[in-house]
Amino acid sequence: MDTASAASSPPDFGGSGTADSEARSRAELYDALQTDGQRLAVRLIRLLHRMAERSGMNPTDFQCYTLLRVGGSMTPGEIADSLCLSTGSVTGVIDRLEAHGLAERTRHPEDRRKVAVQLTGDAARPGPSAAPGMREAMTAAHADYSLEELATITDWLDRIGATLDRLSAKTEP
Repeated sequence: MDTASAASSPPDFGGSGTADSEARSRAELYDALQTDGQRLAVRLIRLLHRMAERSGMNPTDFQCYTLLRVGGSMTPGEIADSLCLSTGSVTGVIDRLEAHGLAERTRHPEDRRKVAVQLTGDAARPGPSAAPGMREAMTAAHADYSLEELATITDWLDRIGATLDRLSAKTEP
């Protein structure tokens, strides 16, 4: 190698740079996932509010209703913990759901000192979404993905959900 070309070449610090660029790309993708995740959270909150409005409920009542739809019977304490509400607030939420015929309190099946809250009748059955066209829109959004890709997305959502549960778990001071 002649001296002129050596002087104009950038210094070589060893390695091919592939690992560095892969790490950089991974970090950039992680940043993009984090930003996109925050945008998704804002969109989900907005959708929750719209669905609550269409259902004739306030967002907190609708959130409790949705929690009971996906989680089944729960104690008021479990609801309070899941929604980060005081037990007093949850009592009001349950009262309103009961007044609308959507939920009922019963004795807890394993501990008669506790109360269990569950949805009643039609409220407990899957029905039309409070967001018209949601199923069709989501089906269309997923249409271009293979079954394997959908399985990967489902796995990722499960992992992220578990991570979010851990991060939001109540910790004692």
